[in-house]
Amino acid sequence: MTSEAMSAILLFGRDHALPDADRVEDRRATVEATLLGPLAPGTVSEEAPLGDRPALWIHPEGTSTTDGPIVLYLHGGAFEVGSPAAYRAFCSHLALRLDATIVAPDYRLAPEHPFPAAVEDVLAAYRGLLDRDRPAATIALIGDSAGGGLVVSCLIAAGRAGLAQPAAAVGISTWADLTLGLDSLRRCADTDPFISSAMLRRAAAHYLSGTDPMDPLASPLHAPSAELAGLAPLLLQAAANEVLADDSSMLADRIATAGGDVTLELCPEAFHVWHLAGDGIPESHDALNSLARFVRAHWR
Repeated sequence: MTSEAMSAILLFGRDHALPDADRVEDRRATVEATLLGPLAPGTVSEEAPLGDRPALWIHPEGTSTTDGPIVLYLHGGAFEVGSPAAYRAFCSHLALRLDATIVAPDYRLAPEHPFPAAVEDVLAAYRGLLDRDRPAATIALIGDSAGGGLVVSCLIAAGRAGLAQPAAAVGISTWADLTLGLDSLRRCADTDPFISSAMLRRAAAHYLSGTDPMDPLASPLHAPSAELAGLAPLLLQAAANEVLADDSSMLADRIATAGGDVTLELCPEAFHVWHLAGDGIPESHDALNSLARFVRAHWR
């Protein structure tokens, strides 16, 4: 049963559409203003490069960035908005929940830097952790929306580069199919309060910039079965009523059919990346707890 708090957010979202500015600079400013928040008490942050890109490192007080397990967090934003700074508050709470360091790389964004720039940056960040003598068994990759797609693309790219897979990976409301041909784009058009197919079409055009959307590193849903079978254990969480619901369910089906290790969790009614609402929303609390259990179970 959907909680009262979640129902209120969904109702508000359906009655008050988010502004969708024409200029990418304005969309970026809106996202920064909406998500930017303070660090969770008991955490500290620092800026230091990773893989030749700026990165934000957040960890619990009394630990260091070389202690314990680490999460490479890939922020969402349709490949064209968002930043580690905007996700600072969310990542700091995640650091406490997992008792781990969270590092969020500032990967390049479209349209200034189209595909494959973002994939190159996140692979370089993952390689950078390995080059710092971080065992793959102590690393997890987590991302939301476009960042969830980048998580899977990074796993595929790591396999092609001969790198060890991380201990685990999580995709939240993952955008895995830039062909925009899945049924949930139509089926959930009236039940997704925040994301529209028009937004996704524009963002995909900016990111792809003429690249074939079937390229597995752009649309990991379409990766060869042999590559999907070799991915790290993957948890996919999505809202059943969001337009990207089928990206997660179809990707989970393809990985399972290929013989890979995948877990799919569909929240019956929520919103795109509802985890950002934090522990105050029961559905968010439950999803974050499940995420944490999954990652902890795979770290060594």
